[in-house]
Amino acid sequence: MLENLLQAPLTSLLMGLILALLGLILVFAGRGVIKFIAFLIGGIVGGLAASTIMAPYLGDATILAGVIGFILVGALTQLLLPVGAGLVAAALTYLFLKPLLNMIFALIVAVIIFFSVLVLFNKTVAVGTAFLGSLIFLAGIKQFIPIDIYLSLLIVAVLTVIGCIVQLRGR
Repeated sequence: MLENLLQAPLTSLLMGLILALLGLILVFAGRGVIKFIAFLIGGIVGGLAASTIMAPYLGDATILAGVIGFILVGALTQLLLPVGAGLVAAALTYLFLKPLLNMIFALIVAVIIFFSVLVLFNKTVAVGTAFLGSLIFLAGIKQFIPIDIYLSLLIVAVLTVIGCIVQLRGR
């Protein structure tokens, strides 16, 4: 195993280490990362929109409008993230079930899914990011160390469980 590590090309080794590090960040802090990214994206959109809209009226103080828009829209995006996830899940559920069921039943199931995602958002994001992070970690490790399929499954399962415990601790 060590000889494989020493024979791996430098770019493969570097890419594997970066993937492994990003995977571990997602495993252990995924919920915070998702919320930070949502704040950042919403803030950038809000800041750009506010500075563009207010430019004719404020002149040189446009930067102030951009900063205020960044903070307000970023916070609003982070606050409404569970609602957006619930709406996306409900819409996908409805679109998937409509051809299979009666329209009313599909709508009822979609509403149930919306409220389920709304209530369980933090737990769902924690489990999802822990699982995704463990897969990314495994992909990074496999860049320079060949791993058996059973060991791969064990690594994914253990990292997912530990990541869920860490992220859901204190909730």
